[in-house]
Amino acid sequence: MVFSLAATAIFSGCQGRAHKDLYQQRIANEVRILEDQLYEADYENRKLRDELERIKSRGSAGTAESRHHRSKSQSDYGPPIPSPDPMSSGPLYGVPESIDSFDLEQDFGDSLIDPGQAVPMDRLNNPFTDEPGGMDAPRSDVPRPNESKRSGDNREQPLVDPAPRVLPPPIGVPEPPGKSDTEVAPIEPGEILPPPSSNGKGQPKPPGQIILPDAAEATQEEISAPETLQLHTGLSGGHQSDNDHDVDGLYLVINALDHYGKTVNLEDFEIDAEMSIVILDPAREPSEAKIGRWEFSAEEVSELIRSRPLSGFHVPVIWQDVEPQSDEVIVHVRLRSEGDEMRCKGRVQVAETGVIAKWTPRGDAEKR
Repeated sequence: MVFSLAATAIFSGCQGRAHKDLYQQRIANEVRILEDQLYEADYENRKLRDELERIKSRGSAGTAESRHHRSKSQSDYGPPIPSPDPMSSGPLYGVPESIDSFDLEQDFGDSLIDPGQAVPMDRLNNPFTDEPGGMDAPRSDVPRPNESKRSGDNREQPLVDPAPRVLPPPIGVPEPPGKSDTEVAPIEPGEILPPPSSNGKGQPKPPGQIILPDAAEATQEEISAPETLQLHTGLSGGHQSDNDHDVDGLYLVINALDHYGKTVNLEDFEIDAEMSIVILDPAREPSEAKIGRWEFSAEEVSELIRSRPLSGFHVPVIWQDVEPQSDEVIVHVRLRSEGDEMRCKGRVQVAETGVIAKWTPRGDAEKR
């Protein structure tokens, strides 16, 4: 029994404490809600108070301006309007004690508008100043434009039209050329220099030289440097050095080609190289296939250059101690300078060719 009473007391005490905590939480929530409502009401009151002050300030400004234009005699009619104290710290006009008591629809009625009293007709000025006997309208002290000139001189001044303004062309329409587009830059005379050398190599461009556009430079012929050698088998063949014997050698035409594979005119270059020619007979044994070797110095190589019928090295060779047994031979050509070397090879018919039947010296050699 004692234990049951103790348990009941403990349970009832715990339950009462839980109800108390829940009650305090609810009270705290209600206090917060009331505080939020109070702050919101205070904010709305301040907004209404500021709006009321702005409306009253507008009405007081309009009333003061209308009263400023009235005459002194007319200011005696109507109820006196209290003038605000500019030195006071508060607003110019009194604020109602309670914002809630101010009704925006009723308090701005006709009671705030002063209708005044009727003025006798004999005290009103004639509004029509152009009628005879009427009072002249008050003249303004502000001078009118050109008033001083007209008072001294009654002659009419001629009207001057302003200069026409050039309007820009509309967007999307071609614009005609202007003055800046048609102006030609001044021509500066260049420095007089001696003419360049005949070969035209290694000479800097003189100042004042007209620079051609890219299109004009593309039409000019570009001189390409020789990169490879080629044995012309159509012009090369058997050769007869005199009229007393049959074919006693070969006449070789060696062309120089650029990187495009086009034949280069060797007369446009100064060639300082030595040439070696080796001829092999395929009908003989490999150990005995070599039937001759011919060496040409740099001076002799420059004398071998011809431009007709095709630009290249025109080299006549005469058989040495051994002649070929087959109808065609294998020719190896090497052109070597100090820093470069070119080679070519090909098969040449031993029979006399019909294009170049006989070796003849150059024209200048015949004259000498």
